[in-house]
Amino acid sequence: MVNYSANRERINVNSLGSLYIDKNIPKDSRIIVYIGGQMEHRLHVLENFTGITFDPGHGLFNGSFMYEYSTRGNKTDKNAINFANTLIKCLEAKGLNEVDIITESYGGLIAACASKSPIIHKVVAIHPPILGTPLASKNIILENLDRLSKNQQRIAKLATMVVDDLYGFQKDNSLGIINTDILRNIDLSKLTVIGSQLDRENDKNKLACTLYDIIYNITGEQSDGVVIYNEEALRKYGINYYTESDLTNHFDAGSKENIQAHAEKFLGSDAFKTQQSGSIEVVKRRILRR
Repeated sequence: MVNYSANRERINVNSLGSLYIDKNIPKDSRIIVYIGGQMEHRLHVLENFTGITFDPGHGLFNGSFMYEYSTRGNKTDKNAINFANTLIKCLEAKGLNEVDIITESYGGLIAACASKSPIIHKVVAIHPPILGTPLASKNIILENLDRLSKNQQRIAKLATMVVDDLYGFQKDNSLGIINTDILRNIDLSKLTVIGSQLDRENDKNKLACTLYDIIYNITGEQSDGVVIYNEEALRKYGINYYTESDLTNHFDAGSKENIQAHAEKFLGSDAFKTQQSGSIEVVKRRILRR
């Protein structure tokens, strides 16, 4: 668990999120902001109430952005573009520039939508829903139950219990950059997408494999078990991408070791608040092996 608010200054400009920056960092320090994935709502409320998160990325860098999707107000407004605008306003309020952002899952869409701001230097998005996922749409799941086995139907129905189609971020997750509002907000020159399909024959995460099968049976697309990953489609949209040499499911992609290794590869060894060693070496060697 990570206390994302401890020893940090909170910058808040509206109800859609807050930026947390380490206190007492030297002036002109390089700022790297982490944005994590979208959690089930009740866990998200607990996360905001306690200041504690299970997302390890929030403890690795000198900045974190925590977006807010409460049940109050217009749920449609809680979307990647508005979260991105809130992030930019927070960075402006703090007087920050040349900010790098590293993300996991849905955080990648938020950062991508912020990339046109001159404040943002680079965006590294680990396994983002850039090409969408049917798992984020209750309607898509229910309309395609007949394509699924009985076990897949059971898991798919459970997924619909935590999906609220009224939230804007669910539409974002479902469509990705097929939503042209998102695509037109991205500076493609600043964005690098990191991802892969999972290894369906050898991956030991049974839930990820079942979700992979559900996505494939509904869309015909391969995925990491949560979000679609298709190199041809990424090239079509002009997106810079890096396919992991070892196929990684969505849940393992968000591990501390995986985030650290990609941060070092794409942002440099000085990306971390403190130098990391030991635990990332095996993962780093794996990722750097080409």
